Amino acid sequence: MTQTPLRLAGALALTTALALSAAACGSGDKKAACGKLQNTIRETTRTGMTQVGDPNALAQTYTNAAAKMRQQGKDSGDGDVQKAADHAASSMEQLAGQVKQVAGGNPQLPDNSGLISAGKELKQACG
Repeated sequence: MTQTPLRLAGALALTTALALSAAACGSGDKKAACGKLQNTIRETTRTGMTQVGDPNALAQTYTNAAAKMRQQGKDSGDGDVQKAADHAASSMEQLAGQVKQVAGGNPQLPDNSGLISAGKELKQACG
């Protein structure tokens, strides 16, 4: 029964990756940071989809990605990108917490609204 919410959790990260699919433009640091953010989201999505059977590993993947995204936002040298990366990282951490709840026996579906909003914000800051 926990497979469905965990599959959804993996799909939520994919939603964010798709929302950030626009090419980054702007200063060199900003462009590089946006590219790294995009790669982090893609890598997290790929890894997360293989971990649906191990919610603790999935939660850790999302937590690690959040830390990486915060640093990449800081490295961008752009306030808007940093703010968007922090928002996306917070949403990823929230998703990790929801996955842990599912692992603990709470079959509630994860809320994807924060990730969708963060993805749009990242796309706008990087686009």
